Amino acid sequence: MRLFSHFVLAVAVLFMLCNVTSSHAASPYKIFKTRPRLYVTAEKISSLRKVIKGEPYSSWLNNIKLRSKGLIGGRTPSTLIRYTSNTLRRPADSLVNQAFYYLMTEDPTVLSNIEHLLELFVEAPNWASDNDIGAAHSLFALSVTYDWLYDKLPLSLKKSVRASILKHAGIFYDLIRTNGIWWTRSPLQNHNYVNTAALAVAGIALYGETPKAAKWLAAAKENFDNVLSLLSPDGASHEGVSYWSYGTLWLLNYYMAVSPALGLDKIESSDFFRNTSIYRLYSSLPGFKYNLDYADSAIVDYKGPGAILRCLASIFRDGRAQWLAAKIEEERNGRPALWQDIIWYDPSIKSVSPEDLPLFKWFDNLGFLITRSSWKDDAKMCFYKAGPPQGFLAQSKKVYAGSHIHPDAGSYSLWLGRQPIVQDDGYVKAKLSSSHNVLTFGDLGQSGEGGEWFRIQPLKDDKIYLNAPTVVLKKRFQIISADFASLYPSLAGVRSWNRVFVVIDGRVVVVRDIARTKSDTDIMSLLHLTRKARKYANSICLDFSSDLVMNTKSSAGTEIDFKRYLVLTIPMGRKIPKSGMLLSMKAPHSRAAQFISAIAESAEGCVDSNILKSYDADKDYAVVEDKYGRYGIDFKTMKVSFEQENR
Repeated sequence: MRLFSHFVLAVAVLFMLCNVTSSHAASPYKIFKTRPRLYVTAEKISSLRKVIKGEPYSSWLNNIKLRSKGLIGGRTPSTLIRYTSNTLRRPADSLVNQAFYYLMTEDPTVLSNIEHLLELFVEAPNWASDNDIGAAHSLFALSVTYDWLYDKLPLSLKKSVRASILKHAGIFYDLIRTNGIWWTRSPLQNHNYVNTAALAVAGIALYGETPKAAKWLAAAKENFDNVLSLLSPDGASHEGVSYWSYGTLWLLNYYMAVSPALGLDKIESSDFFRNTSIYRLYSSLPGFKYNLDYADSAIVDYKGPGAILRCLASIFRDGRAQWLAAKIEEERNGRPALWQDIIWYDPSIKSVSPEDLPLFKWFDNLGFLITRSSWKDDAKMCFYKAGPPQGFLAQSKKVYAGSHIHPDAGSYSLWLGRQPIVQDDGYVKAKLSSSHNVLTFGDLGQSGEGGEWFRIQPLKDDKIYLNAPTVVLKKRFQIISADFASLYPSLAGVRSWNRVFVVIDGRVVVVRDIARTKSDTDIMSLLHLTRKARKYANSICLDFSSDLVMNTKSSAGTEIDFKRYLVLTIPMGRKIPKSGMLLSMKAPHSRAAQFISAIAESAEGCVDSNILKSYDADKDYAVVEDKYGRYGIDFKTMKVSFEQENR
């Protein structure tokens, strides 16, 4: 009997060993055997060194060198104590830039700086909070440098770096495994992408040196599989262009790092990745130097976007993405270039300009309409938002996105060239609907407002759900009709708020609102205009040089106020005042209100000009005339008739 028991035990042990062996052998990550293995191979480095002195590579490399110095000042810091979770990214990113510069040049003075920075990180008792983006950038930097310079680092330093990677990757792994911090439960937030990608890169750097690496990679893959299923299939970003650039770069940092093992199927089959370069194209303001600034976005990308666009261009053979990368860098004097530009650039992709593309684009998941009058630098451009905060896909799965989004459904912005005409307050300390071009009811805005970050709990508590808008997209006009009442808290007592948004030929904007409430309250329409706007008896002049005029009509008894306003914005941690003129139209103590506004170039000049010729409230029909023609707008049937052309 004892002999039989020993036999059974031996078979069980043998079975387990076979399973472990076969499992390890089946791992796709077993390809990571040689170094370097992260983003480049020895062959890739050799090929890049042959072209690095030619353009565009030499300019990119010079920018990388300058950035590595600029991130930490004139000299390498002596300690990391003063850095926060946000600012720790600077020395970490400097380390990666210097490591890449050394890969290309083998400059011994750079290697000395790299070793000093590595010593700072391994000797630091903690990396800021140890649990967010500062530590993640640091983990990424040490992992990449460890891999790229594996044969160059002193043995003792290399052991210390490995120990630091083990320690901090372990912290992130435990957080992800236990859902132990907010970003692990936020699959549509850029911190999730950054922190999880750093863990995966650490796993690749130490694969074959510790069994923990396989667990890190498995946890990262599970997270990103979930993220990928929720990313907006129209390619747009709920967090704004600036955070799109940051988040998407880190999504690519993950997928390109694991691509030798897992391939590019996840990217190639993703609607988000396939469409996101088009989103970035249409989000460019005329001239392509700046971009839309909705949500918490600034008017520039935080990262790139050249590296992102070049990577997508190489994967999808996308000439327009290749063109846009070069165009934005040209307008910004090459400053956005990153080390990833050099690695991901495929010179065989020929640039294709967007001139033959339609002048409007509807992003159906996030409910964004972006229009322009032309692709020229002096074009008019309009942005309108008609979707729920997190997009219709995430809404359908009851996934909520917070942080950088705003309570601004129904808001719109208008630019003349790169000058804002109807504007958004941008990244302000408190997220309020009153910072946007929407309606408020008794001073109450949409659910989610009131905090430094967008508050998702009220949306969950009230089971907020927005129905998809009705959309008419024609070559010469676009009309979006939506009811936003469901986005307001029950305390606001909103029965309905239907906004019909009309753009004609990319240059005429007409907005009609009909709102009803359950009890008497102040119904307020807010419009944040350029500080150059001037009000006259019958019109508001928005731009004298182009005779751009706004006319409004509203319910009887509406109180109108027009005054200067000033807010403090905080993009990229900087305090930047932003001013303008605020047009408020208030229907006091009402249960119903009607507002209509029209913006167009007037043939009568900018002073006391009448472009909104008539509005029949019973028929819900308006007539607008600009210097190019006369248009009849039927808001019920959502049609535009071209009554007269002055071409």
